[in-house]
Amino acid sequence: MQLFNYEKAILILQKSVKKGNAETKREATLLLAESYRKQNDVRNAKVWYARAVEQGKIEAINYYYYAQSLRSCGEYAEAKKMFQRFDSTSKADQRGKIFETYCDSVASWSAIPPGFEITNAQTLNSKESDFGAVFYETGIIFTSDRVITKSENKTYGWTGNNYLHLFGSNPQEPENYYGEYSKPKLAPGFFNEDYHDGPASFNKDQTLAFINRTFVRKDKGKKDSGKIRTHLLKLFYAMKKDNKWSSFEPFFLNNDNYSIGHPALSPDGKTLFFVSDMKGGQGGTDIYQCSFENEKWSNPVNLGIEINTFGNEMFPFAASNGDLYLASDGLPGYGGLDIFVTRKVDGKWLKPKNLGQPVNSSFDDFSLAIDKADKSGLFSSNRPGGLGSDDIYSFRRIQLPPPLVLPLPTYVSGCVKDKSSMTPMPGATIFLVNETTGQSLVIKTNPNGCFKTPVKKGIHYTIKAMQTTYIADCYSFGFDSLNPQNDLSIPHDLLLDKLQVNRIFKLENIYYDFDKSFIRPDARPSLDNLVRILKENSIKIELGSHTDSRGSDEYNLRLSQQRADAAVQYIVTQGISQNRIVAKGYGETMLVNKCKNGVKCTDEEHQANRRTEFKILSWVEDTTNSTFDPDRFKDGETIDIRVLHEGFFTNCPKTK
Repeated sequence: MQLFNYEKAILILQKSVKKGNAETKREATLLLAESYRKQNDVRNAKVWYARAVEQGKIEAINYYYYAQSLRSCGEYAEAKKMFQRFDSTSKADQRGKIFETYCDSVASWSAIPPGFEITNAQTLNSKESDFGAVFYETGIIFTSDRVITKSENKTYGWTGNNYLHLFGSNPQEPENYYGEYSKPKLAPGFFNEDYHDGPASFNKDQTLAFINRTFVRKDKGKKDSGKIRTHLLKLFYAMKKDNKWSSFEPFFLNNDNYSIGHPALSPDGKTLFFVSDMKGGQGGTDIYQCSFENEKWSNPVNLGIEINTFGNEMFPFAASNGDLYLASDGLPGYGGLDIFVTRKVDGKWLKPKNLGQPVNSSFDDFSLAIDKADKSGLFSSNRPGGLGSDDIYSFRRIQLPPPLVLPLPTYVSGCVKDKSSMTPMPGATIFLVNETTGQSLVIKTNPNGCFKTPVKKGIHYTIKAMQTTYIADCYSFGFDSLNPQNDLSIPHDLLLDKLQVNRIFKLENIYYDFDKSFIRPDARPSLDNLVRILKENSIKIELGSHTDSRGSDEYNLRLSQQRADAAVQYIVTQGISQNRIVAKGYGETMLVNKCKNGVKCTDEEHQANRRTEFKILSWVEDTTNSTFDPDRFKDGETIDIRVLHEGFFTNCPKTK
């Protein structure tokens, strides 16, 4: 494993698992999981990490690796549990929380219609790894570690396969990258050397080429450095002149301390995107760019935190229309590497957009190249169902039907306030009744005492606001169906009056015939409103009747008492207990103006003294649960208004 010969290590470890003692088996199990992870064999990694977790005594990071293998296999629920376990043991590492949210996000993406259709480009693929297709001349060039000749015995210990080389192929129909391809052939000799070659990139005119090559160096910082090797990616470039390619030259950023690779030239050849793990990046590998200015390449610029994450960003591709495609395992995705697209607008990179399924899967999806028409192309994936570890897939955009244009929803907003202080009332309960359906939406006001909810134009609504120890407020309203606005307000704020002991409230429009005490029909609505207040609040009141100064004091006192008694009797017949109301006639003893005996006044001034009021005497204990409790209803609940008490919407005026 120190020599990166994971294929050979796996064979040795499998024997140890079968024949070793308990401690050897435990150690070998974890090393097997790690070897498969390094080979990117997520299905086998999942199996062996599961065994390691079951055996116990493992470092916390292995819960994270196990979770990632589960996620890459599409087992999001189990992956989430393991990310949570990792998070509980590694509070300082935020990756557990981040990927836990990614697992939750996948469910919501299933409703997004696919923008592409894909097919396995079987002619291009082998049982080995095939990836990194780019456009070259009339066809494509891609990277593969397939066996070139039967006599070839060069093996890369990391994968157990041959070294990477570049191969070429042409679509059978010109520029039809979704169709069939010719049998791949080894690319022209100067593209390939003895070790790893590829992927490659070309400018639009195909006069400039960049190629990725892998080199081995001894790691001087480790014990036994003569045997331990580090694999470095380096870039080389060549130029075509008079239809001939020059020799490949090393790029000026090549370094023995870090890798640079995965070249992606912009169509005009003026910008080079590449991947590196140089110091100063955001995570594992980041995407950088250099610009060709004054006949030389500029210093590298990291694409920044909008593109690069704590994970790995790889395989950039610069499209003809200015889009930049990339693969990432740190951005929100389905698992492993996902393919994203972004572009620079006003000097800033937009947040990368996940291409969704079927281009992306829970496995590794990467190395996308799209044609100049922005309609079709190729990408690579190690998802199940292919011919080998990495396969090349063709894709093309789906011509989606034009989206159904729905009318914008109409919202109504408003606020509930204390009638005296005009301060907002958070947590107040609102009943919004659709008068057509008879259904009421329950709304709780926000911390600012306000609300916002969808409504329909052309329908009348009744709205009522309530709060414990307050008199409710209500009215009905509607909006013309031709109103062009979609963000509307209720006609006026809902104002609630505070109920306090000894506070007096005037009952409006309580009229009696001259010298009579019986309740006239036009007085009943106001008394019905008082009945509603008593049904909704556990209070005991005094109902007081007052007269003007005309007539003798004794007569007025007797008449006012008779009128108070009549009003109380009416209220009792509406279901209110007699014990909660005291009738009191005050005659002319509590005039509200100057109109006492002997003072000449107008009819209006005398009318001001002929009034009926109620005063809060005390709060009473509701032992029968007959008092209406608005707090038992939940925000967002829809109820039938028949569950509300009779008279619930008594005296709710209509507004225009």
